[in-house]
Amino acid sequence: MNYEYQLSNLRTVHRLDRMTSGILIMAKTAAKARAIDFNVDRSSVNSVDKLYLCRVRGEFPYRNQIVRVDKPIETFSFQLGLTKIGGNKQCQTLFRHITFEALKQQKETYEKYLFDLNNDNQEIILDESLYKYSDQDHTKTSLVLCRPLSGRMHQIRVHLQYLGFPIVNDPLYNAPDIWGPSNGQYGQYEHSNEYVIDTFIKRHSCEYWLLSDIDNEDETINLNGKRVIENVEEELTDDTKRMKTDELTTIDVNDNEAVKNYIKEHCFECLNRFREPSPDDLVMFLHALQYKISDVTTFTSSLPEWAQI
Repeated sequence: MNYEYQLSNLRTVHRLDRMTSGILIMAKTAAKARAIDFNVDRSSVNSVDKLYLCRVRGEFPYRNQIVRVDKPIETFSFQLGLTKIGGNKQCQTLFRHITFEALKQQKETYEKYLFDLNNDNQEIILDESLYKYSDQDHTKTSLVLCRPLSGRMHQIRVHLQYLGFPIVNDPLYNAPDIWGPSNGQYGQYEHSNEYVIDTFIKRHSCEYWLLSDIDNEDETINLNGKRVIENVEEELTDDTKRMKTDELTTIDVNDNEAVKNYIKEHCFECLNRFREPSPDDLVMFLHALQYKISDVTTFTSSLPEWAQI
């Protein structure tokens, strides 16, 4: 039986995995919910078989083959949640190239998605001399099915980075200007952890989103992305401006217009203008496609729009 979103007479919602895209895993009793372990190895009878879909950078070269990445992952910045290949926490992920048409056919035929189709899907041994990140055509993308065999943070994203085919709009693990020319492929990191952390902090700070006069043709925006107050004379020195700002000003709090004008002239946050995020800034091409709890209980989700790109 295939369960898709709507389940009846279910009393206990146990957990929502942090990597899902809207899939709730439910159980009828608390005891059954506790028995479901989302992050143990797939050899456990109580494990959940997860299947994810992503769109990666470049032409994924392993066609009709399964790629196994068996590399440990360590967290080197808890502040940013950054991880990389290293440490002693072993984890494994299986990857397979797929097409949008093949996914649609699977759903129509089997009412679910399949990772292993036939015996032709043999695992391969990676050749680290092939398919270099820097040699790929970055204008091309590929759909890849991902089957994690463990549950480490950012496991799929880091293992795809390791292969050299990161998720196309991954803001953390598809950033060669931060990680280095190889973008961390095969665990090769040209820059230190400190450099990576400091650069990501600068990139994801509020200042990164400030508008500049290059971003906006509005003449009232200065180089710092702040609105220029028309009544302020530019020839005033910094000390004069500071003195003018710090002057004691009395306004009628019941006068809405006076309050607005005061805020407009003195509120630091109101003087800042921020650029709007693009769709790629808000959506990452990684989607929880299917959770299989048993042979008769499978949760599936619809295919995302970006799968058709």
